[in-house]
Amino acid sequence: MAALPAPLPMVMEIVQKDLVASLDADLLRGPTATAALQRRCGDVPVRVEVDRTAHRPASAAQRKRLGVGPEEPVGYRKVRLICGKRILSEAENWYVPGRLTAAMNKALDSGTRPYGAVIAPLHPHRRTLAHERLWDGRGKAPRAVLRHSALVMSDRNVPLAEVVETYLNGALIR
Repeated sequence: MAALPAPLPMVMEIVQKDLVASLDADLLRGPTATAALQRRCGDVPVRVEVDRTAHRPASAAQRKRLGVGPEEPVGYRKVRLICGKRILSEAENWYVPGRLTAAMNKALDSGTRPYGAVIAPLHPHRRTLAHERLWDGRGKAPRAVLRHSALVMSDRNVPLAEVVETYLNGALIR
């Protein structure tokens, strides 16, 4: 009796679903996306590309979640997080400069470090607002596979930022 061929497409689908589930779980349990992605990249540092021309004011709902009035400044960063040559995510970040140190604000305004790395001394954690799997693991992975939105909170539960992060197929690494 001849051996049956392995159902390779089914195996690949299971593996791909596991990669998306693993990424989702890492992000949900990590204090920041930067920390979760850095664990996945190992010794290769996660770096950021900042679109310094982008600007998007915080909505009234975002200002309410951040606990700021209509006159308090809210900063904005649009970035791509990169590991080696792989683009891991694209993110928008509305943050409250008045809750950060002058050095942190300078690093965000002119530097290339990820937000989570810059604010690490504040011992941040995330409060997930929403997370959505954009790919079910079937077929070839699309560019975007997962989206999260979250409030980034200080160790005293003060909102520091609201983020919307779209994770790309480059983040499907272990």
